[in-house]
Amino acid sequence: MTKPLIGCTTYYVSAFEESKHRFAIAQDHYTSAIDDPESIHRAGGIPVPIPLIDDDSYLDSLLDRLDGLMFIGGSDISPSFYGQPYKKGLGQINPARDKFEWKLLDKAVKRKLPIFGICRGLQLLNVYFGGTLVQDIERGYSTEINHAGYIGPKSSIAHKVKLSKEHILYRCFGKEELDVNSFHHQVIDRLGEGLEAIATAEDGIIEAIVHTQYPFLLAVQWHPEMMFQTDEEQLKLFKLFIESAKQKQTNTENLCTSNR
Repeated sequence: MTKPLIGCTTYYVSAFEESKHRFAIAQDHYTSAIDDPESIHRAGGIPVPIPLIDDDSYLDSLLDRLDGLMFIGGSDISPSFYGQPYKKGLGQINPARDKFEWKLLDKAVKRKLPIFGICRGLQLLNVYFGGTLVQDIERGYSTEINHAGYIGPKSSIAHKVKLSKEHILYRCFGKEELDVNSFHHQVIDRLGEGLEAIATAEDGIIEAIVHTQYPFLLAVQWHPEMMFQTDEEQLKLFKLFIESAKQKQTNTENLCTSNR
């Protein structure tokens, strides 16, 4: 069996944005932190960065070849996607990226492609399935835990999460509590349809979700791709995802063989 191909979303930086992440010439760019594709590689997959090319034929051809799809972190999702006005505390939004990833996710869900979301990825999945977000923790959720804004290495432990004993993360890690980092200022408010919370922070904030009727759809609010270099245990999440992609790959190969 060949290594599974895993699509990985990217950051989109337009030519009109003030950003040190693009070249001096005014061009649109897509970028990726090395942690995202590296985590897929280390877990046994082949990362395929996905540029923002909003074309159906391109997306269909790409998704037909992929064995899994990972949605990475990044900017806030526009509240228009969950029927709310812009509230105080809302951070940077990227309408082009929102529109593109929504279409990408919709096509992937219809194919039952294994999906893994990180931070913004968790929030996107929740909104896609009809859920809502707290637009800013400081204004919309009472907590003493600093989920965002602290200064420290990317792997710094911010708080603990409690894993539900009935679900996949408890089986994955073999324990009930996990130390995590934290770089987010938005959180799930109302859960989307079919989604279930399987991990929570000490203050009750939802830190991981699954879809109860989907073959493999898992997302976490923390950033394991920033932690596995110093805490190899976090790589278990990516290995779990890659194993699901391998199973999809096997099922596809078996189907092709039976149809010959």
